[in-house]
Amino acid sequence: MPDDGALFDMVRPLSPESAPPESQTVRRTRRQAAMLAAGIHPLSAVAGKLRVHPEAAPYGDLQAPGRRCGNCRWREVFSHHNDRHPKCTVGDGARMSHSAATDCRAWWPGCTDHTWKKEETDD
Repeated sequence: MPDDGALFDMVRPLSPESAPPESQTVRRTRRQAAMLAAGIHPLSAVAGKLRVHPEAAPYGDLQAPGRRCGNCRWREVFSHHNDRHPKCTVGDGARMSHSAATDCRAWWPGCTDHTWKKEETDD
């Protein structure tokens, strides 16, 4: 008989260790990679259905030539409190917010609105 007055001696099973939850940044990166693999531009989440340009550099080959967000005239980098925020400025600003969710990565394949950035020349 147990001394503490319990009817049964119960041993609690050990709970399996659960993986820590993924951060919002990791989930967003996974979602964006899946979209790119499907030929959908990651900014579609805020701008509606936005396809990758037919002449865009292929997803997964960072060395391949072609249209990328980084060589598009609509991509601008804004600075705020020592942070850099690359945003797509095309149209009415629907693709921009004050959130990392609308940051536009330079290596992404360009969207159908891609316009080549003018080469800067010294005249």
